[in-house]
Parts: sequence; C-alpha cells; structure tokens
Amino acid sequence: MLPEKLLGRVEYMENLAGNNYLVRIGFDKKVEYIPGQYASLKVAADGTRRSYSIASLPDENVIDLLVDVTPMGVGSKYILGLKVGDSVEVLAFLGRFTIDPLLLFEARHILFLATGTGIAPFKPMIEDLLYRKHFTNEVRLVWGMRHPEELYWLKELDNINRDFDNFKHDIVISKPTEGWPGFAGHVDTVVNRLEQDWTKTLVYLCGAPNMITEMEKNLKEKGVREEHIFYEKYF
Repeated sequence: MLPEKLLGRVEYMENLAGNNYLVRIGFDKKVEYIPGQYASLKVAADGTRRSYSIASLPDENVIDLLVDVTPMGVGSKYILGLKVGDSVEVLAFLGRFTIDPLLLFEARHILFLATGTGIAPFKPMIEDLLYRKHFTNEVRLVWGMRHPEELYWLKELDNINRDFDNFKHDIVISKPTEGWPGFAGHVDTVVNRLEQDWTKTLVYLCGAPNMITEMEKNLKEKGVREEHIFYEKYF
C-alpha cells in the first residue's frame, strides 16, 4: 500500500518521563499499517518533515507516536507546541521494519534490542506477535536507557509478562543510581549472558547507530544469520 497524506488531529498528549512524549493522533477514517512502520509529520510551513515510529497496534482510526524531544530541533519544538485539537499533516505509512510472517516458522527465539525511544516500534510488534499472532516461542526485549528516571511503560511490559510465559524483558541502565536493582551497562551486557540457539534467532534492533553497529557484529559472531538481523537506526 502506497503512503498517503492524511490530515489528523491531536487527541492526547502525555509527558511519559523526562523528554519522552506520547502523541496520539486521530483520523476521520480507519488507518491500516503493519506494526514496526512509521509516520512522517509536517513540522514546518516550508514542508520540513520528521519521522516517528508508531508505538501502537493498528486499531481503527488512531496512532500513538513516541517522541524524544531532547534534540530540540524543528521537530522537537513542533511536538512541544502541539495541543489537543490541533491539526497535523501526516504522511503514512512508511518503512519495512516489520516482521516477515514466513520467518516465524523457523524462529525459536525473537530478540528485540532497543535503546531510548527505539522501543517505540517494538511495543506493537511484540503485542502483535503475542496477542494477535499467538506466537508461542520465546520473545525477549532488552531495553537500554541512561537513567532509571527516564523509564516508562514498565506497567505495560509487566502486563505482557503476566499474560505470556514466553515473554521476557530486561532493562539495562548505563548510568544507574545507587541501589538500582537491574542490569547496569549497555544492551550487550544482557545479550552476552543469553544462552540460546543463535542460528534460530531473529533479532530486531532499533535505537542509537553505535549500538546497532556493535551489536550486529556481536550477533554475527554468535552465529546469528545475516538475513535474520533487522535494524532501524535513530539519529
């Protein structure tokens, strides 16, 4: 399906934690997309656009976008200036960072590796796998953040964990506070502890380019096939 320009409206905004915002956009018609895709917003009168991963499952006529406004560029300032009821021009839906259903037949493990808002496409991808496709083999998310206070969606992840024994999630903090009970370090801190059949593992990476570059090399050395590694870099 070719992308199209849609006129939406802001239905809800929330500061999840730190500089991370959730923006819900509603449309006058049902929208269809594949978990993992993204939308491009017009953020300036001159036509400048910024792309944001969709952080929600396809559900009638709304999408959730997860935005880190830390860069404070034209896109960040646009997002911070939005309020409920505002109109938004959206080019949707874009990207091939999706799960090929045919690969699910050979996968014993699906591993999602994220840093920062790189978790955005993974939330609906995981929910789709478990709640809708009823995938029964292991699904694991490893999410890296700098500080514990930047974390969000902890309840949502715990709920998925409660509903599915085959889902695991690990959070790793690179700058932990004293008493942080979880992993300290980077994404590879957790990955290097895993013992599994890497030749039958699908890996999806999203977030900082340096994490993706380093982990791609690491994963290939572990035995993950090149055609089983998928990524989307955030700049």
